[in-house]
Amino acid sequence: MKTSLARTNAILPFEAAADLTGHVGRFVVLTAGKVALVSSAAQKPFGVLQTDGKAGERVTVAVGAGGLAGVIRVKLAAAVANPGTDLQLTADGRTQTDAGSGARVIVAQSIEAGAVDELIEAVLFRPVTLT
Repeated sequence: MKTSLARTNAILPFEAAADLTGHVGRFVVLTAGKVALVSSAAQKPFGVLQTDGKAGERVTVAVGAGGLAGVIRVKLAAAVANPGTDLQLTADGRTQTDAGSGARVIVAQSIEAGAVDELIEAVLFRPVTLT
């Protein structure tokens, strides 16, 4: 009987499909067991990059489907004024304040305010596609 490893947090290692250096806090997709940056604001991401690396190296990802006990840091594409703000995905894997209408993917809730390109603490949750 095979024994599975039990983890207290869904922060997992994966191989980088491309150079992810400098992209900590951005959302990623999982394809054929490798992670790459999100390339569309309409994509449902797999999770958030927690450590970076070059193509072929191991990186860690906080899985967005649940199983994370705590907060993570996400990269902002636009300033967030208030804690508790829902965050939507941008085409380059960063986040911004939920526009409130139109097609978008909500991926997290901010725990603090922040400026463009800043890493802020947020609660990650299963991506929700809204229209």
